[in-house]
Amino acid sequence: MVTRDVNEAPRFAARTRGVLTCGSAGWAVSDRAATMVAAGADVIQLTVGDVDVATPAHILAAARRSLDAGRTHYAPIAGEPALREAIAAHAARRYGTRVTTAQVVVFPGAQCALFSTLQCLAGPGDEVILLEPIYATYEAVVGATGATSVPVSLRADDGFTLQLELVEAAITARTRVLLLNTPNNPSGLVLGAGDVAALAALCARRGVWLVSDEVYGELTFGAPHVSPASSTLIAERLVVVNSLSKSHAMTGWRIGWAIGPADLAAHLTAFAQAQLFGSPPFVQDAAVAALTGPQDICESLRASYRQRRDALLEGLRSCRPLRTFRPDGGMFVLVDVSATGLDGGAFADRLLAGAAVAVVPGAAFGASVADCVRLGLTVPVPRLQQACERLGAWLRGR
Repeated sequence: MVTRDVNEAPRFAARTRGVLTCGSAGWAVSDRAATMVAAGADVIQLTVGDVDVATPAHILAAARRSLDAGRTHYAPIAGEPALREAIAAHAARRYGTRVTTAQVVVFPGAQCALFSTLQCLAGPGDEVILLEPIYATYEAVVGATGATSVPVSLRADDGFTLQLELVEAAITARTRVLLLNTPNNPSGLVLGAGDVAALAALCARRGVWLVSDEVYGELTFGAPHVSPASSTLIAERLVVVNSLSKSHAMTGWRIGWAIGPADLAAHLTAFAQAQLFGSPPFVQDAAVAALTGPQDICESLRASYRQRRDALLEGLRSCRPLRTFRPDGGMFVLVDVSATGLDGGAFADRLLAGAAVAVVPGAAFGASVADCVRLGLTVPVPRLQQACERLGAWLRGR
């Protein structure tokens, strides 16, 4: 008979190690900043990518009507039919392709949709290609499946543009998924139609799933966002993940979705049942209003972030010796701090302590940008200008 020492420290499943990544540790500065704010400090928070405007009134009104109607019980696991229809119609308009409700599964946010998608597509012994810089949770999402992350670093000196030959060289017999994020968080890179089509063709040719994270798709400042869903080359191995968080100022509502082949959608629904048992009906009713009602919020946010980007870049010009990367989309600016003699982690720590400005260390987004920090366009222009003044004064006083 096998006995166990009850005084032994508890052990946790091996998969917990897979989510303890550098990316998840990247929010330590944000947590310290929040503690400082709670204690009364005037900290300029440029870390978490939360939209700082209210959810539009017609969406709030739809949620209130739904609550008053008693829509507070269980919903269909894959999502309310009206919302799945609205998502399918929205996607069909954007991509110029046919999308059916059988391809759509609703989740509480794109993060949950992405997590479930990777659980269905990858596992131990598999490889998932990540185009670096990556969003901070990607390594953890892959690690939770037991698969191995394979970063392909896009060079800062080339503006993080796609190097297709590097991607193709990274594909092996074990490669199951390539995870794409455009507009990219944190670099702000927006891939053009040619690059997106080339990636889709490569994945189709090599039998690799292409998972496209498109949460910043509405926030571009020049050329529009292009989705691989616009190509018919990859339809059988494509998953599009999206949400209303950034496009419609609905971060706290936690509503997102995945669109993929119908047989994958069936597996995603099973995962949703095991995790969630459906998303709240009143939130889904609000999402229908967001997708089918006035879309002014999308242009308003796009214009606001463009204005903030320009103001921040202008303010950073005097913050020598920093090097900035001009984003074409999203809500962040990536800054190379290596000329200060500090890496991104040390820079972020000292900046918070010395100037009460909170930024995210670049290591959260991959080793290739460890000498960078990410600044969010998440406060009004005057506050961004104040952050630049504090940053400049701190640099001069070091």
